[in-house]
Amino acid sequence: MDLTAICEALKATQETDGEARRKAEEMLDAASTSSPNQLVLALAGVLAQNVTQVADPLRQEAAVILRQLVNGLPTRESVWEELEAQTKTEVMAQLLKSIGGEDSKAVRRNVGQVAAAIATIAADDFDELNKSWPELLPTLSQFVGVGCDVATRVIALGILKDLIPTVGEGLLAQGPAAITMLASQLADQAPEVRAAGCQLVLGMVEMLGPEDLEPVKQVMPAVVATIQGLASGFHEELLKETLEVLISAAEEEAEFVKNSQCLKGLTETLLQICGAGAAAFADEDIRTSAMEAVMALAVGLSEDVAEPQGLPLLEHLVSLNLQWMMEVEEDVDAWTKEGQDKDDDDCDQEVVGYGEENLDKLAETFEEEVLMPLLFRVIRRTMSMPDCNWKHARSCIMALAQVIEYLEEEAWVSQCVEFIIQHLGHAHPRVRYSAFWALGQACYDQSPDIQENFHETLLPKLVVGIDDPNIRVATAAVSAFCALGEELDSDALEPQMDDLLQRLFNLLHRGESMALREHCLSGIAVIAEASEDNFTPYYSHVMPMLKEVITKCTKEEERSLHGKAFECISLIGAVVGKEIFLNDACEVMTAIMPLVSNGFAADDPRREAFYEAAGKIAETLGKDFKPFVQTLLPSIFRVLEQRPTGKGTDDDSDGEDAMVRELGLKTSVLEEMESALELTNTLIQALEDDFCEFMPLMCQHLLPFMTMAMSEDLREICYSTWECLAACARSAVENGRMDISILRELVTEFLKKSIGAMVSTANDPKNKPDKDGDLPEGMCTTLQAQAAGVAKVVKKAGMGVLSKDAVKDLAGVIVQMMDALRCPEKADPEPGLRRRRGGPVIEEDSDGDEKEEEEDVMPVTTQSVRFALVDVIGALMRSNPEEFVELALCPMMDLVKMLVRPERSEADRSLGFYLADDVVACLGEKTKPFWNGFMNEALLGMLDKSPIIRQFSASTIGSGASQAVFAQVVPAACNTIHQVLQKHGERHRRRRAVKADAKQNALAIDTCIQTLGQICQHQEAQMGNDAGTAWAMWLSNLPLKYNADAGKATHDQLVDLVMRNHPYLTKPEQLPRVLTVFAEIFRSKFSHGELDKKIAAAVCSLPEEVLQASCGSMPEKLQKKVEQMVKSNRA
Repeated sequence: MDLTAICEALKATQETDGEARRKAEEMLDAASTSSPNQLVLALAGVLAQNVTQVADPLRQEAAVILRQLVNGLPTRESVWEELEAQTKTEVMAQLLKSIGGEDSKAVRRNVGQVAAAIATIAADDFDELNKSWPELLPTLSQFVGVGCDVATRVIALGILKDLIPTVGEGLLAQGPAAITMLASQLADQAPEVRAAGCQLVLGMVEMLGPEDLEPVKQVMPAVVATIQGLASGFHEELLKETLEVLISAAEEEAEFVKNSQCLKGLTETLLQICGAGAAAFADEDIRTSAMEAVMALAVGLSEDVAEPQGLPLLEHLVSLNLQWMMEVEEDVDAWTKEGQDKDDDDCDQEVVGYGEENLDKLAETFEEEVLMPLLFRVIRRTMSMPDCNWKHARSCIMALAQVIEYLEEEAWVSQCVEFIIQHLGHAHPRVRYSAFWALGQACYDQSPDIQENFHETLLPKLVVGIDDPNIRVATAAVSAFCALGEELDSDALEPQMDDLLQRLFNLLHRGESMALREHCLSGIAVIAEASEDNFTPYYSHVMPMLKEVITKCTKEEERSLHGKAFECISLIGAVVGKEIFLNDACEVMTAIMPLVSNGFAADDPRREAFYEAAGKIAETLGKDFKPFVQTLLPSIFRVLEQRPTGKGTDDDSDGEDAMVRELGLKTSVLEEMESALELTNTLIQALEDDFCEFMPLMCQHLLPFMTMAMSEDLREICYSTWECLAACARSAVENGRMDISILRELVTEFLKKSIGAMVSTANDPKNKPDKDGDLPEGMCTTLQAQAAGVAKVVKKAGMGVLSKDAVKDLAGVIVQMMDALRCPEKADPEPGLRRRRGGPVIEEDSDGDEKEEEEDVMPVTTQSVRFALVDVIGALMRSNPEEFVELALCPMMDLVKMLVRPERSEADRSLGFYLADDVVACLGEKTKPFWNGFMNEALLGMLDKSPIIRQFSASTIGSGASQAVFAQVVPAACNTIHQVLQKHGERHRRRRAVKADAKQNALAIDTCIQTLGQICQHQEAQMGNDAGTAWAMWLSNLPLKYNADAGKATHDQLVDLVMRNHPYLTKPEQLPRVLTVFAEIFRSKFSHGELDKKIAAAVCSLPEEVLQASCGSMPEKLQKKVEQMVKSNRA
């Protein structure tokens, strides 16, 4: 390829004519495959020309394409290793010439990046690079010398920075010469050289280990001085680039910065930049980068900053971020107009959002006893300033809104809420808006405590706020009511219900903004759900209004409101019940069906709303919904029949997830598939065994769907659909509507697909462990979901479905996989709090969806897969206990014995106790011959440093408590539990676990409490005179508010014991505590429908005079809960 041809191609790649550009790119792409040597040499030839021969833009494009050829692209491998030796030599020589002699800075910068890319491919370390490209480092050493021009020195220093992972360690090992070189760059007269030298040093700090960095401490004062000089001069671009490198260094090695004795000077410099004001720098990114750097240091050194000597830095950070949050739009009309429909504050300066995010980060990092006194001190100081105005008040409110999520002490929560309440009636609308917004956020973050403690104060203020003359304030007030009301009951709402509904109806009818109307619909639904039977009188007024909204919302911009109206109707229908709702439900479904049948556009917000509304209506109508299923299923099948068209699509946005590109499906298609399957699950559950007639067609579409590559969420929902089908088929078999052979065929076909896919995934040659022994996360994610799905389907299919051979085969595959999947020695023993039994109570976000907690984004690991495989074993034990005992119990117990040995890793021991707990719980006395292999280890494990080992050691002990042979273990078990609860019980009761590690500890303590109750119930005779003390300790630590499984079982146990008149628990002096526990869990996230009924029945079983006497000493809000129980039971 000659110079003219390559230049023509390069010129075409820059054309605005899309067709010409496409042809040129295709030609270059073809050349990279068919003749890479010629293409690379041609590009190098372009770089050899001067500006009079080839224009700068073409030479720059040549450098960019050359870099892409060397580095490779997602769709194309690197060509470097394919090149002939002579080609490599010529290219490397030309690159060095261009670095030293190129006039264009842009071209030279791109050439430097090519050189760095080649060096990274050619060598793994300093010595190897000197062999593979012996001219590079000496040439760079020459270029950074004072004899070269500034531009050359800067480019050379940039290349060295890019090469730090390869040569950094070897470079510093050269002794004083390297440090002298760095020091000379930092002392240079040219700010460009000083900045490049500073970035080189900071790059070393980021990418090298502390042991290699020891010599670098000598130049760190000069690094700080360089940043100070750049900040005080007119070098904004250089300062911005340097701060960006500093951020990465601070995030990786804050400890090194501290140990280099320059932390004070560096943080003071950064804080000065942050506090310089909006007018100090033309580029706003400088202030935000400086803040990001000092935040990284504060978070990385959080233990030091939390000490008395570090608190001034933390207080300064809090104060600065509050100041940033004052840089808001002052024009109320502009602010109102900007956000009345989309309800955001784009009109404010970007630093306002940064300030809020930073306070959130500080609250996440620092314990509340450290941060909250400082925050309130800053707030008091801010609010007492002579020039204090509405901006100060708004900033303080929003600061509290950012931190309240992380608070555990009720006293701090109360202080935050009381401060917010003071400003609900502020004169300025932006303060009122912020107060209502913060209140709504607090209600979600601290539910149900705020509702229980403040609803009487808040409801009247919300009624006033809903009538606010500023539409954005009114919208925020309605939204705050929705957050508050979701945890209130009919009695709490009743005094304000008429006023609230009338105001919501008026606002909905006036239709001033889309956002306000949508929130009004949500508010009406909240009132309906909370008021239950009391809402029936309003139904005849509300339903016509909602149907009118559906009829009139025909514009494209009203689609979201249209969908919200359908949702509201479905929720109200669920409240009033099928008998009242049936006719309207049929009318609404008739309106929905054409829209669902025709499908939705990718950006249509109604899709999810309509699917959810149809599902909710199906739940309400039950089997009466069957006439609509025949019409719904074809639309569901059309969605599921979509298949990838190839990797990547032309209309994928830049933000598309890598998994989406890999699957060849757009996000909207994947989301539609998820919604379709979720609706399918609802239909199956609503119709129960009436769904049988649709089952063959459903399975026909689901089986091929399972062979498709899926996203993690879609795969999970797909397996839940099979779980629903198995449960439906089981019910049909038990009711005589289906032969068990059909259920067996369904499960067999499912297992063939699933187990085949699991084995295929495990044996894929691409899925090899890395150097640390970790398997690829993608492989683990797939295997974990597949195993979890298999476990659930086998469990729902029930007993007698799997043949003996099937049990043997499935158990064999699982054991083989567990044997093949080994965790690295230092692997995290926690598979993910929601990827195992005994996970936390599910929290909800402000939209009512499950919160994506910290543990949800933990990587799926080999340990996650192993726990899921144990769940398959648990399902087999329950579906085929006799066959399992005969075929698999002995090898399983041998595995347990091996895994729980003290010398094994935490990952192995936690897995061993997880398996032991399930086997003992399921097979009971059949496990007794094996107890010597793990029961003593479980006793010791209850005091282990690892919370997951403590949790499942305690659970193993509790599962064994019902066996007579456990009597010999009782003294040791009770003594251990006493140690745990004496040490942690008070804090566990008093504080709310927010962070992942705190939740892990809380789950373990909850399990310990559950185990104590199991021992008390089954081994009371063995405890003798200590039984009363043990029962008292158990009762005083209830209710359980973290461990979902333990809480359900323990609260059921307490209710059953009270119903059976247990002599200790029904003593007059114990009943107030029992009723307090009942009141705390009744109709809360710590209970469920059936348990609420049992609690109400248990309370009403007590004589009225005993009940009144027992309630006398309880707080008023709990007495009201008891009244609700009585009322509920009578109803």
